[in-house]
Amino acid sequence: MTTPTVHSALTAPRGAQPYVRVTSRGQQWVEFEFSLGDPALYVELVMRPEQFSAFCAAQCAITVSHQLGRALERERDKWSETVA
Repeated sequence: MTTPTVHSALTAPRGAQPYVRVTSRGQQWVEFEFSLGDPALYVELVMRPEQFSAFCAAQCAITVSHQLGRALERERDKWSETVA
């Protein structure tokens, strides 16, 4: 299987900092959240480790710290509790 090329046309709009937050990592897959501008608004993606590395480099993505990731989870939990 070949690794797809990430084209520069897919980079973030100007002014929107890309962020990634790894939620699970194995030998075959990396599960992560990808966001533009606001780490609290994200999409969940899964890629092979080499694809993930290429994606992060092409996007110039900043990895969300463990501390910020925990804070984001606590905030999501608050919303979940109020909706249920």
